[in-house]
Amino acid sequence: MVYHEIRKVNGKKQNYLISNKRENGKWKKTSKFIGSGDIAKKQISKLKKEFEEELLIDKKHEYLNIKQVREIEKLKQIYIKNIKKLSKEEFVKFQKTFFTELTYNSNAIEGNTLSLEETSLVINENLVPEGKTLREIYEAKNHSQALNYLREYKGDLNEELILKLHSIILKNISDRFAGKYRKGNVRIVGSTFKPPIAEKVPQLIGNLIYWYKKNKNKMHQFELATLVSIKLVTIHPFVDGNGRVSRLIMNFLLGKKDYPWINVYNKQRQKYLQAVRKGNDEDYSLVILYLMKTLKENLKDFGFIE
Repeated sequence: MVYHEIRKVNGKKQNYLISNKRENGKWKKTSKFIGSGDIAKKQISKLKKEFEEELLIDKKHEYLNIKQVREIEKLKQIYIKNIKKLSKEEFVKFQKTFFTELTYNSNAIEGNTLSLEETSLVINENLVPEGKTLREIYEAKNHSQALNYLREYKGDLNEELILKLHSIILKNISDRFAGKYRKGNVRIVGSTFKPPIAEKVPQLIGNLIYWYKKNKNKMHQFELATLVSIKLVTIHPFVDGNGRVSRLIMNFLLGKKDYPWINVYNKQRQKYLQAVRKGNDEDYSLVILYLMKTLKENLKDFGFIE
């Protein structure tokens, strides 16, 4: 948190921005002089944001280099700037389109055969396309409901949120498994990775929440959201729905700090899964690069960048 401090030097007002953060058990204070005399509140607010960005970029991150942080912050500002230009009606239309595409892609990655057009019919017009299974219809409806729940949710990441999202994802599909951890061991098709045994799942989720709380004020939000998502899918806590829940959690965490949500494309499914498998082995470099590239492609698709 950055705050404004006024100091009197030889009878004159001297304005500073102060950042006071606890790092490695010690308080670290950083200050920046922003001018003498009276400064308008609007200008101070602008300077605060700029100072926060400077501190973020200069900070050393475990999984991001300075160039990557600058790129992510640039994409964030491009997104915010373009969203602010939209009228209320345009913003509602934008959200409807984006969340429809997000639902289509996230389900398609997991094998749902609904097209984008069919997904829109299901979640926006409550129509059922011919030749599709009831499971696929519910997968579209449930994912849309999970998105609506997240958009209204005001709390932080915790075990209850993870279980709630899963209960929505599997509603009317596998009710006996919805919102419940798996009781048996599982294997991931097409991967040599073996998820932890079922007995360890509750404790591992508890460890993940503890890790998140410990790191949420230390790590860049992009790497934090990415790592939580991959760590969650590595635990593979559920019989089904792990990928969808992990991507929902990732986007929820991005949105908490005003970073744009990321729509992972089904057309790039193999590249995404390859990056996730690397993450299963605690090598997060590939998935971070993949998600940065995907975010940039999202913004191009929005028409926000060329």
